[in-house]
Amino acid sequence: MRAESLYRMSAACLLTHELDSTLRQSWNQLALSTSSYASFDQQIFMWAHVPVVIGMLLLAETGNRAAIRYGLCVFAVVHVGLHWFYRNQPVYDFSSVASWVLILLAGIFGAAYLVPAKAR
Repeated sequence: MRAESLYRMSAACLLTHELDSTLRQSWNQLALSTSSYASFDQQIFMWAHVPVVIGMLLLAETGNRAAIRYGLCVFAVVHVGLHWFYRNQPVYDFSSVASWVLILLAGIFGAAYLVPAKAR
């Protein structure tokens, strides 16, 4: 698989994982979250992703693409570790098979992207 495809698969899994986090009401885990503001926290959580995703897509397709793609793939690998570390927390809600498949695939594709092309 080509490096661009590995990056895109990792990014696609991360973006889909973010959709999954919205469905799982991850905004309830925010420090500012209270029951009376749950709807407001959901909106903040959702809309805060728009500039992040736009920035990620623009930077990855223009400018110094290699550095941005490398950074995103490193994050995808670290992200797996973060989920593993927090998996036993009371508010952790990513224990479904679908959630873990997205998390792990993002990390696997990200790690594969980081492997030098000669070694693939």
